Amino acid sequence: MITGYYCTNIFSEQAKELITFYREILEIPFIKTDVDDSNGVYLGFIENAPTICIWDCKAFDAQPTGYQSFVFQTKNLDSTMECLKEKGLTLDEPVRHDWGTELRLNDIVIVEFV
Repeated sequence: MITGYYCTNIFSEQAKELITFYREILEIPFIKTDVDDSNGVYLGFIENAPTICIWDCKAFDAQPTGYQSFVFQTKNLDSTMECLKEKGLTLDEPVRHDWGTELRLNDIVIVEFV
């Protein structure tokens, strides 16, 4: 039977660029790689916890992964937004809810909980 959750695989035609975005722009730590620094790269915040793993779909003759939504949290959304803007991202205004505030990027939601 299922005993745990290991990772979410993302197969991309632009794996190297996607890895760079997650590592350098969002600063999601590198955990390990199965292949090299542009294929089979595991990113996450805690070792031995579920990760995001990015694969070059061309190297595996696989279809690109469809739309996915990842939710990350931050302690201070304003400073996170400022940091992302300094790295060249254009951001929409965050949406405030009773439970917290969210900032949506293309496939990412960054949340500051109340």
